[in-house]
Formats: sequence, structure tokens, C-alpha cells
Amino acid sequence: MWDSRPFVDGRKTCIGGAVESWSGPSEEVTSPVFDARTGKRLVIGRLATMGEVDAVRAVEASAAAWDRGQGAWPQMSLAERIERVEGAVAALKERRDEIVNVLMWEIAKNSADAAAEFDRTVAFIGKTIETLRRLDEESAGWRVVSGVMAFVRRAAVGVMMLLGPYN
Repeated sequence: MWDSRPFVDGRKTCIGGAVESWSGPSEEVTSPVFDARTGKRLVIGRLATMGEVDAVRAVEASAAAWDRGQGAWPQMSLAERIERVEGAVAALKERRDEIVNVLMWEIAKNSADAAAEFDRTVAFIGKTIETLRRLDEESAGWRVVSGVMAFVRRAAVGVMMLLGPYN
């Protein structure tokens, strides 16, 4: 069992589309599993601890990439954006066993429950894409609203912030 204990090196940042090693402060990520020899929680990784300056740098990089709607992502077609997301999901699926193992250690889930969580997440992304495609087919095209004719299409709308917890 101890041989499967992961170590995830999260001392990295992704700002402006570049993944870089992080030499700033970091913190240990521990499992709820205790080491009987030491009485301490097992360390399963490290996580970069970014501060205000780094957060502002990330927001500024996002705004530059958005470029008032003229950046690469907002100018991509919906099909191209979906293709990119599906590519990311495919890459995650290739690492399913590794991710399931990390989930088991990080939140003390058994193998079946951790695998189900991974599979549910992948299925949710797939259903979201399916729904987006359907909505785009139903709403794209010329419409008259309040006497004004306009072409309606789904598009990226701006910089967003996503914060996710870790256990």
C-alpha cells in the first residue's frame, strides 16, 4: 500500500499560458492517513503558495490574452474551443489511474469511489459540451429582437476567475 503513495509536485504556476517552476513559498499537502511510526499525516505533495503580486500578474496576463475580445481564445470558433477542452480531457483520461490514486490518498476514498469521482467529472464535462453544442445549434443565426435584426452566436465573454479547493 505505501508503495502507491503519490507525491504531486505542485510547485508550479501557469500564468500567461506558460507553466513554470515555482521557487517561492509552498506548503505541504498531506493525506488524512497517518504514519503509525511518526504519528503525523503522510505528505503526498507540495503546493505553490502565491501572493497578491502573483495574483495580479495572473489577472493581467489573462486580460492581455483576452485583449478586449481580440485574443486567440475569444476569436476561436466554438468548435475550436470545444476541441481544445476535449484535448485536455483526453490528456487527463490518459492519467486516470494516477489521478485516481492521488484522490485515494488525498481524501481517503477507496479505489472504486475515487474512480467514480473521476469518471463523473469526465462525464459532466462531456454533458456540458453536448449541451453547449445543442444550445449553439438552437440559438445561432439571425434573430429579430425588439425590431432589430442581429446575428446571434455563442462567444467567449471575458476574463473569469476560477478558484478550486484542495483538501
